[in-house]
Amino acid sequence: MRHPEVSVNTVRTFFLIMLLVGLLAGCQGRNNVNAAAIQSLMRVDNAFSTLSAKQGFAAAFRQYAADDALLLPENGAALRGKATIEQSLQGIPAGTTLSWTPQSADVSGALGYTWGIYALTGADAAGQKTVTYGKYLSIWKKPSGDWKLAVMMVNQSPGPAGG
Repeated sequence: MRHPEVSVNTVRTFFLIMLLVGLLAGCQGRNNVNAAAIQSLMRVDNAFSTLSAKQGFAAAFRQYAADDALLLPENGAALRGKATIEQSLQGIPAGTTLSWTPQSADVSGALGYTWGIYALTGADAAGQKTVTYGKYLSIWKKPSGDWKLAVMMVNQSPGPAGG
């Protein structure tokens, strides 16, 4: 029984197709991993906001921030270190709430970022309710299992759309 001849071009084409299929499968796996990491980070940022709205930004910051966190407030000096930031947050008037809604995130390895729209609700000197809106950018790191806030920067916007 004679075996059919297989040309070198047929073999090359076969191996090229197998290589492409393998590469595409590998890329799909990385995309799924990255999508899961992004969803995880968005959940953490949402939980951070929920805790801030319920127990105050200081309590939320205490739970989610890294020890070497950096806070970049609008029109203020940079605050370095979790203890320094927590101390500065003690001056927030009672009844003030800060909440936010992440709009987007991305992750690369053990670093990620989220950005979104925030609302700072409080009262003026006459006791009337005030709401200030703005945008934020948070940089997160994942040193050992849990996402920790590394840097947060905020700036005001004219309205709730973050304009």
